[in-house]
Amino acid sequence: MKCIYCNTPLGASDYCTGCGADVSILKRIVRISNLLYNEGLEKARVRDMEGAITCLKRSLKFSKENTDARNLLGLCYYETGEAVSALCEWVISKNLQAEDNLADYYIDQLQNNKNRLDTINQSIRKYNQSVLYCREDNEDMAIIQLKKVISHNPKLVKAYQLLALLYMKRQEYERSRKLLKKAVQIDATNTTTLRYLQEIETATGKSTSLSRRHRKNEREPEEGEEQVSGTLRYLSGNEMIIQPTTFRDSSTIATFINIILGILLGGAIVWFLVVPANRQSVNDSANKQVTEANTKLAAVQVQAEELQEEIDGYEEQIADAEDERDAALAKADSYDELLAVANLYISGNESSAADQILTLNADDYEDNALALYESIRSAVAASLFTEYYNAGTTAYVQKDYQTAADNLALAVEADSEREQSNHYNALLYLGMAYYYLGDRDSADEVFNQIVEYYPENASVVEGYISSSSSTSDGTSTNTLDLSGLGDAATDVTAETDASTTTADTGDDIVIYDNDSTTTSSEVVWTDPTTGLQYDANGNVIN
Repeated sequence: MKCIYCNTPLGASDYCTGCGADVSILKRIVRISNLLYNEGLEKARVRDMEGAITCLKRSLKFSKENTDARNLLGLCYYETGEAVSALCEWVISKNLQAEDNLADYYIDQLQNNKNRLDTINQSIRKYNQSVLYCREDNEDMAIIQLKKVISHNPKLVKAYQLLALLYMKRQEYERSRKLLKKAVQIDATNTTTLRYLQEIETATGKSTSLSRRHRKNEREPEEGEEQVSGTLRYLSGNEMIIQPTTFRDSSTIATFINIILGILLGGAIVWFLVVPANRQSVNDSANKQVTEANTKLAAVQVQAEELQEEIDGYEEQIADAEDERDAALAKADSYDELLAVANLYISGNESSAADQILTLNADDYEDNALALYESIRSAVAASLFTEYYNAGTTAYVQKDYQTAADNLALAVEADSEREQSNHYNALLYLGMAYYYLGDRDSADEVFNQIVEYYPENASVVEGYISSSSSTSDGTSTNTLDLSGLGDAATDVTAETDASTTTADTGDDIVIYDNDSTTTSSEVVWTDPTTGLQYDANGNVIN
């Protein structure tokens, strides 16, 4: 022991030899600490762990540097299953006394056994988890965890107490009593354990024997004294009561009866225990096989569905590829046809090129091919116009107004820039074809184009437009200008009566309306293509 003021070792005197301080109180405190340590040591020897822990804690309150008390406190904690608390006490003791300290040995023994240390740590975690389960009223999980704690750390008194308390709540007193007996073997005077045992005794009316006690009046048999075999002896007051065992008949009949009963009992055991177990085993095996077969079947079905989806995807890709191939072939054919038309045009066969260009569709071409198509179509536009124009006028003369309208519309479309000399005539006869077909809207549209593009000839068609089909005096103004029919010429200028309406175009051609009474023998115009001669009513003159 050293002086707390100057750290000088103290002797028998109550005063420090170094600084002269009064150390009597210090010595008294140390004596009290040692006294409590001795008391705790006595309690620990009789496994009164709770009392020992209490005394040792009080000893450390008086002198925290009492390493013996701290080491013994760690041992008490370790014996009750609280290894973490024990390790803390030993570490503190080692820090207070670095040399010649048993704490080094205890720490080494605990830390060298890693598996034991890990097991203790896991048991403490599970104990804390079971406490949490109890607070959440999840008793089943708490019981499971506590059983694991006891199996891993059989010295943890708190685990025995908590598990016994759960069994007491469920009124399973015998289980609780058994657990508390084990807890008593670890800590003989733990007040919590004794209190729980008292509650069990109150609930069951049966006392608990914590230790084997020899009765004073019982005596051991002396040498040479024969004991009565097969008897039951007990004391009743001061008298020894000897009760013989139950008499059993050992005759031959009884032996056979016992054999027969044994056989029957064995058969019953086999029938009720072995056979159902075998059946259950067979059923379980069959169910397992069925489950495995169903699992494999489901897996195969899923795989088949996936393969079918892949096949469908491949078939769609094949169909798309075939469509693309057909489109590419069709496009290649259209390109070949366009090249053939271009070859005809280059070779000077514009008529055939014009005929072939009509069979092609501009939507089939792109970029350079489209430019080539438009160039060829523009180049053969004159031939197209002439072909459609001649076909249209011929059909018009033959009064096939529908064919005339179709061909003349194509002729007008072929000469969209109005570069051909007969463009006006094509518009005129197209409008008249619509007029005779009864399609007044289309006729008016064509006549309005003539008024717009050829205002000098507007007077020729104004009478046919729906908004000006008659004059104010009621006389008809429908006249037809035939001066645009190519090289057609009139041989005779017809004389009309007073009721006939005529129009002079200035080209020595007389135009008659639909009510003309001109005789059929008068030639009005000659078709430049066929050479046929027609009268004013469109009849061929032989």
